[in-house]
Amino acid sequence: MSANSLFSNPVVAAHKMPSAKYPAAAPFHPGVAYPEYALKTVGVENLVYDGVRNLLHSLELDEAHYGTPEWNPLGELIRPGDKVVLKPNLIGHQHRYKFDEWDQVITNGSVMRAVADYVLIALKGKGEVWITDGPQLDAKWEILLERTGLQKVIDWYASASSVPVKLLDLRDEAEDVRGDVLFGKTKLPGDPNGRTEINLASRSRLIDHQGSGRYYGATYDQKETNYHHSDGRHEYRISRTVASADVFINLPKIKTHKKVGVTLCLKNLVGINTGRNWLPHHTDGEPANGGDQFPVASTRGRSERFGVRNLERLTSKHPKLFAPVYKAAKKAATPFFGHTRQTIRSGNWHGNDTCWRMVQDINRCLLYSDGKNFPTPQPKRFFAVVDGVIAGEADGPAAPDRLEAGVLIAGFNPVSVDCATARLMGFDPMKIPTLREAFAPADLKLVPFAYEKIEIKSNRPQWQHKLGELKDEDTMHFKPHFGWVGQIEWNEKSVAATEKQTVAGAA
Repeated sequence: MSANSLFSNPVVAAHKMPSAKYPAAAPFHPGVAYPEYALKTVGVENLVYDGVRNLLHSLELDEAHYGTPEWNPLGELIRPGDKVVLKPNLIGHQHRYKFDEWDQVITNGSVMRAVADYVLIALKGKGEVWITDGPQLDAKWEILLERTGLQKVIDWYASASSVPVKLLDLRDEAEDVRGDVLFGKTKLPGDPNGRTEINLASRSRLIDHQGSGRYYGATYDQKETNYHHSDGRHEYRISRTVASADVFINLPKIKTHKKVGVTLCLKNLVGINTGRNWLPHHTDGEPANGGDQFPVASTRGRSERFGVRNLERLTSKHPKLFAPVYKAAKKAATPFFGHTRQTIRSGNWHGNDTCWRMVQDINRCLLYSDGKNFPTPQPKRFFAVVDGVIAGEADGPAAPDRLEAGVLIAGFNPVSVDCATARLMGFDPMKIPTLREAFAPADLKLVPFAYEKIEIKSNRPQWQHKLGELKDEDTMHFKPHFGWVGQIEWNEKSVAATEKQTVAGAA
């Protein structure tokens, strides 16, 4: 199978671990001197490394050489001399409310290490590897490196690998956020290779959306967000280091998400954007007037929107004067308007009709760009390994509850991997717009096969099925974000919908 045809491979591998346990000490050496392992140093038991290796074997990669020193499972995907980017989910250095927790929030460094080792095998001493992300703007990079063990991984590679393995924070600014209020910004170096601006124009999933002028992005400046999504423009600015990669390897965390239901491969691409406020997250208003900020119109909602937007504008212009005022006002108003963990606002519900469109847009920007040209004739070479050892449910992505799922998932297409993962979480992928709408006809395809073609290969026999044949009692039954409860779980209607999809796909 050629590297480009791998993107059309609907098979997804899912490995169930004997226990949901990360190795304790970075740089996370394998616990076994596997025949193909050439970096010599071996450590204590490493179930994550074993699991990643099992995934590659389950996908039947380079089967002729499995169990020998010549086994090169990623050799069909990666060529010597390639530039390979690994993109974990490093959203923040801690749980938003439980400051001593982070395992369920970010990709663990042991997953990155295991995948990077097989990347190095495929490169055969020639090329470069980048491990990179753009966390939330208030995240502490140094703490992230410490808690993931990533800095020790990079330091070890510096002496053990002839191929450079580089670490990069993509953010060009950091925010000082206190009490959910922006007090100021500082400049960061950002991507040394610059950035790539892409106007999807009519190819954007926002082209038929009526939110222009009312989009809300990542921060207070709504004018910036709406400028880039108006008058036929739908512009995104992504890292050139990432865009110019020959191979992109997505390493997301399994979590629920308040705006799009789940955050897996597709949603993980928010972190490659250096124009973070170019990303529409919701549309101000309610469905009755074309918005999705709140589920229903109310005096309380209108009052909140008026007060918040005015305080944001004032704080943006005069942060030293108004940031403390805004913070105090938020604290005083919470008993009346409700805490965000209990109240639907900011598009944090299943009726958000904005965010999924943006997510699909940024995936097309990456997959069909080489850093200079857009669109390219073929999608970028892609692979994913999803970290679900310690996963996050309920209030994801920044404040999820810990769930010891003990699972690793891998595949060559972001939509198939996300659909399989969502199904194993106990959800119906066809009820999640980000996934369902990926199968709609499009000029730049995110998935070149029908939903019913997706098949799971697994060491757990109950999971070794096509998605439509997977029994609900064998899934993990994650709790959705409260704004999605009752909307994405698998049920009897899901069975009928899957049968209908299968018939349509066969026609």
